Amino acid sequence: MEAVEILSRPEYVGADKDVIANSMTGTFEYEKGDKRDVPDFNVFFRYNATYPYYSDAVWYLTQMRRWGQIAEHKPDSWYMDIAKKVYRPDIYQQAAEALIAEGKLKASDFPDFASEDGYRDPHTQFIDEVTYDGRKPNAYLEQFPIGLKGDETP
Repeated sequence: MEAVEILSRPEYVGADKDVIANSMTGTFEYEKGDKRDVPDFNVFFRYNATYPYYSDAVWYLTQMRRWGQIAEHKPDSWYMDIAKKVYRPDIYQQAAEALIAEGKLKASDFPDFASEDGYRDPHTQFIDEVTYDGRKPNAYLEQFPIGLKGDETP
């Protein structure tokens, strides 16, 4: 509830506390009177939500390319290089190990660092159901027109 209070402030989200609380506490009101239990509407830590997966950074970059914010074609290696400059699993691991050593969290709360390469498995969990593989950004992008509607380029 403390996070709800902070987010409701005008300098942050500025929305009604009850609206924010619904989404953060597992109940979401889609429209007036249509409240549903959605326990994972907002996930802050579970399911490795905070782990800096390179594939997540690559996805954001592909969306920037898809919608014309990155104007020129880039090789797959460019996406990987940018992701590795920005997303730092090495720093995340140091923080995780400190939290484990302090007894604040368990090792099982984090990914297995020894086997983690920074890329999620390919998945089709987006609304368009197009398979995304963070290791192949251009193969993913080839499935979409590039640019804003009416301004698409091959």
